[in-house]
Amino acid sequence: MCSPHLTEAGVLARRREPGWPSRVHYTLTAQGQRLGPVLQALWDWGAQHHQPPPSTET
Repeated sequence: MCSPHLTEAGVLARRREPGWPSRVHYTLTAQGQRLGPVLQALWDWGAQHHQPPPSTET
């Protein structure tokens, strides 16, 4: 299930297919696709600043 906030913000488009069971498809909008570089920058930052968890060995 997708958050309605993303569709309300225009990041995702929601399309429901009729029938049983019902099916819902989500696709990125042009606005959502523009978030790609932002998400990549966050990923890169996280990879550079990752610290392994402290060792529990004694």
